[in-house]
Amino acid sequence: MRANLTEVLSALPGAAVGSFNVLDLDMATAVADSAEQLQLPAIIGVASRHFEAIRAPLLAPALRGLMDAYQQPLALHLDHAAPHQLPMIQHALDLGFTSIMIDGSHLEFDANVEVTARVAEMCRSYGAGVEGELGAVAGEEGVADTGSDHAEELPYTRADEAARFIAQTGVDALAIAVGTAHGIYTQEPHIHYDTIRNIAAITDVPLVMHGATGVSDAAIQTSVMAGIRKINFFSGLLQGAMAEVRHSAGNRNNDYLAFKQRVGQGWRGLIEDQMRLYAGNR
Repeated sequence: MRANLTEVLSALPGAAVGSFNVLDLDMATAVADSAEQLQLPAIIGVASRHFEAIRAPLLAPALRGLMDAYQQPLALHLDHAAPHQLPMIQHALDLGFTSIMIDGSHLEFDANVEVTARVAEMCRSYGAGVEGELGAVAGEEGVADTGSDHAEELPYTRADEAARFIAQTGVDALAIAVGTAHGIYTQEPHIHYDTIRNIAAITDVPLVMHGATGVSDAAIQTSVMAGIRKINFFSGLLQGAMAEVRHSAGNRNNDYLAFKQRVGQGWRGLIEDQMRLYAGNR
């Protein structure tokens, strides 16, 4: 069933909800199937960088129908919308998106507050949730080959600034910089758990980790125990799909449907593993 960001996150207290960006209806179905199989809430995301390329305005009605066909709470999330993409945010809300992430993390603090508060006001009029970001997450979102091995060199989110940011913007969730990165890591990232703990101690707003592909299970579990309540996972889905493409490259069989089914099966297995991990292996 369709739900907004707050409804989805509150459906799994004390654990983290998986947010999985998708590029088509098959990927979204894999997320919804996994949520239903495990009886867990989930978030179906569309990255702002993909919004036009995947023809999101045409895809959105199918995504809404998909979500309505399932019993578990599912949010439709626009991920990493930039400050200059306010028209896209408005369009997504008109299309029925129930969650928006506005990423003003590269702006100065006051400018980030201003644009995030503006988007929060837009979302409230639609009953949608809003996620902000404070602190820089390395790598390029939506591209599975641009991870950073030195994300820890970027400044972590400060707890005092996080408290001010939340109070001044009214966000429903906050993405924080704790040493992860978008894309693919070539070595294990160094996550600063004390940053998560310090921020979680001063707010009830759910905290978000971006860049989960390649983070060890133990690090995910510790991060959730420290206070992470939403985890974004995408690059691993692309890796899985492309691995099947390469595996099938020498196959002269033209059964495209069977190929798609194999990709979908791989996605569902991966998504279910991640969802169980985030939810404390429930």
